[in-house]
Amino acid sequence: MPTSKLGLQSPSLRSLNLPFLSLLCSSLCRSSLCRSSLQKAVPLVLCVVGFAVAPAHILGLARAGWPGLLGPFRNGHADSKVVVPDQLPENPKIRWQLDAGQGYAGAAIRDGQVAMFQRDGKQDVIRLVSLADGKEIWSASFPAVYQQGIDSDKGPRCVPQIVDDAVLAYSAAGTLYCVSRSDGKRRWVRELRKEFAAEDGYFGAGSTPLVVDSSVIINVGGRKKGGVVAVRLSDGKNLWQSTDADASYASPILVAGAKPDQAGTVVVPTRYVTYGLEPKTGSVLWQIPFGQRGPTVNAATPIVCAPSQLFLTSSYGIGFVIARLPSDPMAPVSVEQKGDAISSQYATPVSFGTSVFGSDGREDGGWPSYKCMDSETGELLWSEAGMPICHSIALDGNTSSSNAEPTAGVERGNGEEAKPKILLIGINGKIWLLPATREGFRPLSKTVLPEGVYRALPALSENSLVVRTSGGSNATWTCFEW
Repeated sequence: MPTSKLGLQSPSLRSLNLPFLSLLCSSLCRSSLCRSSLQKAVPLVLCVVGFAVAPAHILGLARAGWPGLLGPFRNGHADSKVVVPDQLPENPKIRWQLDAGQGYAGAAIRDGQVAMFQRDGKQDVIRLVSLADGKEIWSASFPAVYQQGIDSDKGPRCVPQIVDDAVLAYSAAGTLYCVSRSDGKRRWVRELRKEFAAEDGYFGAGSTPLVVDSSVIINVGGRKKGGVVAVRLSDGKNLWQSTDADASYASPILVAGAKPDQAGTVVVPTRYVTYGLEPKTGSVLWQIPFGQRGPTVNAATPIVCAPSQLFLTSSYGIGFVIARLPSDPMAPVSVEQKGDAISSQYATPVSFGTSVFGSDGREDGGWPSYKCMDSETGELLWSEAGMPICHSIALDGNTSSSNAEPTAGVERGNGEEAKPKILLIGINGKIWLLPATREGFRPLSKTVLPEGVYRALPALSENSLVVRTSGGSNATWTCFEW
């Protein structure tokens, strides 16, 4: 697989951004901590988080998949083998449907298998089913101990991650499970939040771990250097601990090194500070203040834009920050832009070069819109009002071109040019397919899914879309096909 010219979140010989578990929660609440007129209602926080990265050899020969949070590169860009027709079907065909229990965790897909994570009564349940027909391959159950915060849903918030021969899942109680991919048998379990005395926060654990080579990196939010913890993938034993930072609901990502021999940088968005950490030791390389006290959360996962820009976004009056990442990991980052053009409550944007596309606003108050902005200038290029909060999936026809400018098409093997597009899945079930253009919101087609609330992150593989509805007794996993 070719490496991105930018050396950011594309595959490389050293590190891949193979996604992992993640997604999350939501809830409308009120807090006695809020006294200002702007903060009388504690926001409905739907959290989208994720597990990420694996060694480069894992993805090489795999079928088109979505092995964890935000796709194969943990940046919302789909695999090149994904098929989405320009004209979406008026009534998407349901391939299979299963009960989803409680939770906001989206699905992970690899090699024709779908990993799902949910709560059924007093059990946290990891399931592996066939993408072709939904038949269960195995299920693994563990005692569920999360007692609920603001949100009445007590299920997991994080997308499971399929890593080679294992499946990882992080529960709302902050317990990390590792089971065998072949039969679902337990390999190891770590009660990380309990071990490091982390608080539950508003919605329990939601910042999903990141897999880097042979380690799993988790924003636990514990004390005594238990803010960020790395454990060994093979047996769950501690590798390092770093910072005393509280956990956020945004997930860490791996930014590949500028050179093949560089280990890269783990970017961890915590409650109030985003850290750049050395992946082998946890040493702090740099930090950026991001977040604010009060009834607020950081929930959208960071992304990298061209050229070498880190994009952070949050709602609650926080807005966005764009920082330039140094080619030398030991050098400090420089904040270049701040503003509120895209202030996302929990949906992670996608980028094509310096064009950033994403939802702006809050689900629980105000008027969300979908926007496009320029990361170099901070300029808002266009805005479409009256939209639901949308999950964005970038379609660029080739995984190596995920940072290409949207104005430049991607050449397919037959010589045709594939124009970059975005698939928007609204939490109300409405779907749009639009060109990734700076000229405005111009959908090619649209459709609508059956009635439900689609807050969980979607998973897209080949010609299949796996989504989850949440809330009540009718929550379902559904696989649609184009």
